[in-house]
Amino acid sequence: MLVDLLRHGATGREGHLDGRTDRVLAAEGWTQFSSQTEHQSWPTIVTSPLLRAREAAERLARSRNLALMIDDDWAELDFGVWDGRLKSELEAEPAMRAALAAFYRDPRANPPPGGESWASFDARIARALSRLVDPASPGPVLVVTHAGPMRAALHQACGLPIDCLWALRIGFGTRIRLNLAVADARLWGEIVEISQP
Repeated sequence: MLVDLLRHGATGREGHLDGRTDRVLAAEGWTQFSSQTEHQSWPTIVTSPLLRAREAAERLARSRNLALMIDDDWAELDFGVWDGRLKSELEAEPAMRAALAAFYRDPRANPPPGGESWASFDARIARALSRLVDPASPGPVLVVTHAGPMRAALHQACGLPIDCLWALRIGFGTRIRLNLAVADARLWGEIVEISQP
């Protein structure tokens, strides 16, 4: 089954760790979203509940009369005390710089302070992916989400090692097409296309 994972467009907060901190799309973000969806077709759209993803997904679904499902499991990682802060500001504090480096090295062992554990995040992305490969669901599917869930999906479906997840740039408006299947009761996926706006 083909699944397009689409990161929401720009919000004007480049460099912030916006997990649950939510802002609407900037004009540039709407342009990025449009450029990634205008020549594509999906019978179903799934979206994160966060405004920066949901608003664009709702507008696209209305304009094309498509089925839309809001799925809480596709929300961004909760960054706890880091949430909403500029990464550069956090890196200016030695203790925070060390904690951030540890998180990027191994998020399973070093979750954001006061934030969501990687085990919890991983579990909800696994649930979300399993719903996408339901044989009764028509494909392809568009999932409007965030960079973190996209990275977790690549880890789970394609086997990318966790310590390499940040080697792939997933900028605002990035679309990654996956071919997903279940083989021997295990999710399997291949990256078919990566499209940067």
